[in-house]
Amino acid sequence: MPGKTILIVAFSALLPLALWSQDLPEVQPDTLNAAVVEADEAVRRAVTQTSLKRIEASDIARAYATFGTPDLIKILQQLPGVASGTELMSGLYVRGGDGSDNLYLLDGVPMYQVSHLIGLFSSFNTDMVEGVDFYKGGFPARFGGRLSSVVDVGIREGGYDAWHGSASLGITDGRLQFDGPIVNGRTSLNVGIRRTWTDIIKSAAMPFIGDPLSEEMTRDSNYDFTDFNLKLTHRLAPGSKLILSAYYGHDLADALIAMEEGDTQSSTDMDLRFRLRWGNTLGSLRWEHRWNDNLLMDAQIFHTRYSSDMRFITDIFNFYRSEGESLAVGSSSGTSGSSSVHLDEHNLSRVYDTGAFLHFYWGKYSRHNLRFGTEAVLHTYDPSRSANMLFKNNGEEALSDDSSQSKNYRGADISIFGEDEISFTDRFKMNLGLRGSLYLVGGTAYPRLEPRLSTRFIVTDKLALKASYSAMNQFTHLVAATYLDLPTNLWMPSTSKIRPMHADQGVLGAEYSFSRNLSLDVECFGKYMTHIYEYTGVNSMLPQIDEWESVFSEGRGRAYGAEFSLEYRRTNYQAALYYTLSKSERLFPAAYFDWYPDRNDNLHRLTLTASWRFSRKFELYGGWTFHTGNRFTGKTAVVWDDNYVKYEIYDSPNSFSLPAYHRLDLGFNWHHKTRRGGERTFNISVYNAYCHVNAMFGFIEESEGRLKGMAYGLIPIVPSISYYWKF
Repeated sequence: MPGKTILIVAFSALLPLALWSQDLPEVQPDTLNAAVVEADEAVRRAVTQTSLKRIEASDIARAYATFGTPDLIKILQQLPGVASGTELMSGLYVRGGDGSDNLYLLDGVPMYQVSHLIGLFSSFNTDMVEGVDFYKGGFPARFGGRLSSVVDVGIREGGYDAWHGSASLGITDGRLQFDGPIVNGRTSLNVGIRRTWTDIIKSAAMPFIGDPLSEEMTRDSNYDFTDFNLKLTHRLAPGSKLILSAYYGHDLADALIAMEEGDTQSSTDMDLRFRLRWGNTLGSLRWEHRWNDNLLMDAQIFHTRYSSDMRFITDIFNFYRSEGESLAVGSSSGTSGSSSVHLDEHNLSRVYDTGAFLHFYWGKYSRHNLRFGTEAVLHTYDPSRSANMLFKNNGEEALSDDSSQSKNYRGADISIFGEDEISFTDRFKMNLGLRGSLYLVGGTAYPRLEPRLSTRFIVTDKLALKASYSAMNQFTHLVAATYLDLPTNLWMPSTSKIRPMHADQGVLGAEYSFSRNLSLDVECFGKYMTHIYEYTGVNSMLPQIDEWESVFSEGRGRAYGAEFSLEYRRTNYQAALYYTLSKSERLFPAAYFDWYPDRNDNLHRLTLTASWRFSRKFELYGGWTFHTGNRFTGKTAVVWDDNYVKYEIYDSPNSFSLPAYHRLDLGFNWHHKTRRGGERTFNISVYNAYCHVNAMFGFIEESEGRLKGMAYGLIPIVPSISYYWKF
């Protein structure tokens, strides 16, 4: 890895400079921003970005806990402009996005796959999260590489004076976190680990349950996920610190299915073995430094690895005897024989990112606050697939077949950016930015310029108007044969045949404060996307590798609508109403000649949430979600020709809509203070409290010459309990 070595050597050369400045004022940690250090209070009030939602750790702690565990992505799914896709999954479809166009940052480091248990849980351990900035539009120039959103998650530093921690026990997983000083006042550590124990529960219960399957079929399966976070912070000097961050998160699923069947003439044994392992590993070293009162610096190197490793092994053995002969043990008359088939398929997908960035913040002038910097990332895409088949007849090889597919791409993404937060007057502010990117892959170069503009005009002390425009490009593509966020999907780069995706988005909005506790935020947006792609290959869980560029259809997309956020916040009571009126459409000439609805085109989306801590010990939560149904494609007619050949007629894609979706979630917390100052919390949560089974998928069924729409749902009421201890 010569590129990685060069980055490490270059960064190490900067370290002696960190020991030089000893008397500068100390910089406090930035809680919400991927930027270097927290700016002055006056500068933070001058932020002009539209479509930005800031979520503190305290907000996450008070949110609904699915299966007893708060989930960051499911909190974001409640916000206006966001569709959740398949129920209970950690999908994020922002303002007409397809789910692969969200930039997830963990302490400034990008992540490719951010879910456990096929999307049931996100990869972010909320015990470690300090806060998150969620951008749906008006993107600052320092962010790039995705079209639809930025989810910038910050991990909090450990304490510098004393050790603290927490532990949690839920019905599906457990968490343990602790933080404190390694060197008092100078070095702190924050560590968190989370693991599911469904495999442990199953192993303990199986002797009492027995095998639920028949004698002819036995099965052994296992699933578990683990993630680990670490943040080590060392204060080199006042105003200078080094931060080492690491994350490891992996899922493992395996199964063995054995089947036996036979009679007096033949018997067949079949073993099916399956193993799937996927997840992320990342590490980064960061240097935050204040050179003087006006100039702040943030430098970081990082390395990430996403991998998905899947293997199927099938063994079939067949023994037979000629008709009329017996299979009794010891029989020697008659003719007999055997055949066997061995199938072995191995699928491996890996993506490596090695990169560095250097950001500066310069606040010398009273009406100009500048951010500028550069970033460089080396991407490596390395998918492969191998399969072999061996057929034996009476113990002798009769047929064998071996095949393999592989690709290897290396792409370099180099960018520079500049932002100027301009204060024309105390009431009129503007953030003017420009990002320039150069993507190099396989002898092809894609230079791109991305202008950014955000403005805010304070009309009165209660009313502010805002507007923004942003251009975004995406150089990586998700090759997915299904709409689910599965580890079987492939990440591939832009090539000479597959161009970078592009989006232009404009936002107009207003904010009005009725009082200190009650506020209204309204935004209208329009987004136009070009060079977007959809998979058109065979309907398989495993997309093709060798010819993946030829199984993409290129098209365009557009989304537009209005979003309303009404929030009431007090210390012990919070309530919110989020409503979205929007359209999301696609135009793929290979599929249809005109614009048609996107799968997640929900005309109306409404979310009501409230939490009330009515005493020191007790707290209630409630949330109601409604949206018009997702879309699907189905036949509209069936005709027969004179030769009795049946033809199915289809209208535009996604021309049918599922029934409207709605559910109620409830939660109850009982808090108890311990004698040593800790806190214990017992949680009871109910997902889908009135047990409305919502449709997850649909199709058109033909019965007795008539067509009938069918919709199917799977998720009923889901109660859960958990126990949380903070010490």
